[in-house]
Amino acid sequence: MTTENVKRSVLALAVALATVLLAVATAQSSVAELRAAVEERPQDAELWTRLGNAAYESDDLDTARDAYLEAIALDYLLGDAHYGLGLVEFASGDYQGALFAFTEVTRLFADRFDGHYNRAVTLATLRRPVESAAAFRAALAAAEPEATRMDRLNAHVGLAGQLVLVEEYEAAAAAFADALQIEPDDIDLAYNRGAALVAAGRGLEALAELTDVESRTGDYRFSVLIAEVYVDQGQVDFALRALERAVRKANEASDPVGEANSLVALGELQRGLGREREAAQSFERAAEIDPASWEARYNLGISLLTAGQTRAALAPLEEAARLQEVGIESQLALAGAYDQLGMTSQAVAAAQDVLERSTAAETEAQAQARFVIGRGLYLQGDYAGAANQFAMVVQARPGSASAQLWAGLAQYMQEDYEGAALFYERAVQLDPNSAEARVNLGAAYLASERYGDAESVYGLLVQQNPQDAESHYNLGWALYAQQQDEDARIAWSAACQLGYQAGCTAPRQ
Repeated sequence: MTTENVKRSVLALAVALATVLLAVATAQSSVAELRAAVEERPQDAELWTRLGNAAYESDDLDTARDAYLEAIALDYLLGDAHYGLGLVEFASGDYQGALFAFTEVTRLFADRFDGHYNRAVTLATLRRPVESAAAFRAALAAAEPEATRMDRLNAHVGLAGQLVLVEEYEAAAAAFADALQIEPDDIDLAYNRGAALVAAGRGLEALAELTDVESRTGDYRFSVLIAEVYVDQGQVDFALRALERAVRKANEASDPVGEANSLVALGELQRGLGREREAAQSFERAAEIDPASWEARYNLGISLLTAGQTRAALAPLEEAARLQEVGIESQLALAGAYDQLGMTSQAVAAAQDVLERSTAAETEAQAQARFVIGRGLYLQGDYAGAANQFAMVVQARPGSASAQLWAGLAQYMQEDYEGAALFYERAVQLDPNSAEARVNLGAAYLASERYGDAESVYGLLVQQNPQDAESHYNLGWALYAQQQDEDARIAWSAACQLGYQAGCTAPRQ
């Protein structure tokens, strides 16, 4: 169970209610009647606005837009015309145009609730949550006397949704609390407030209220949220009991999706406790109960990967990737599984899909995908392409010894031995115990004729592991290149005695 799960839960209701525009109030006159009227009185801005309203309600957006623009041309201070134009632009998908129109409403008429509210919804649609939250606050400040009870409720919930997006969970919880003052019996609001408090690290404050609601309803979500609080407090047994209640409540309510979600949460906790077999069973049950649950199959695949059953993990991960419409978790895990199994083409294709579907903020996922692509290209012999991918991985993960090592391998295969040595040196610095990094560093030093450096590396390797025949052999060449023939023969002899045949023939070369 993670805070990310809580955030998704909070958003489910909050954002949905925040994307409902307040529309215009229209008279009963028809578009045809109003069109005839404006032909008789073309200088009447109010009449043009009424025509725009009627056309908008009839889904004749072109006529509505023309009418509103005509009204604005006649009287720029006609707020209803700007407002109607904003509705038309929003309905047409021109959100920037809608934002301009609603902003003009709020600039010209700062006390209009509907202008601030619709501006907030438009900003939310444009994914500008900070500005949207400010606009919702402005709407609430201008709520009296225009806004209805439902208008104010939606504004509080819309504000909460935007605050969740910017991870201001305490403020979001306060906004949900304000909404509950208007609608105290709304179970969804009670849940969302609790979820926001949990995400803010204030789960204990919400525990009594959550437990009270849980006892009065059959809503499994409260049991899951209570389990989250107990996990945060280190009360694992209480958390397990709460999740088992969630499974039971969802089952009794004939809610397969809820039951599967509860089982996934239970499995995640079991896996975190090292109970891999129990976790896998929970995920399997979840997949059986809700065949559309990508989370169940994804987590089952992850459990199998953790248990070293990579081949068995393929089927659930492939199904999860097929089912997951939003997000890249399943595809990324699938790419890793293909890579582990040596299914290079499939791994590269899956990782490329991750890059195409990921957002700019998902830098870690992109680095993982590029690492898989780089390995795939390397194995396919495209060393230049691999080097490009690893360079980006190194940039994203400068502290990864593995990324540095593979970047060095790609450079080495392009005969850029000095460049390879730089990556290998960094890999050794990051992981001094990596014999693989030191071996490759020695090879790069030899290839770039840095024989003294190569001698130091191989000398350390044979000191650490006297049975390392190949390092004895390479140490011999580093010494020979420095005209230390006798020492070179000793090193080759050691390699020969350890069964490394090239060490036996090196002196004759």
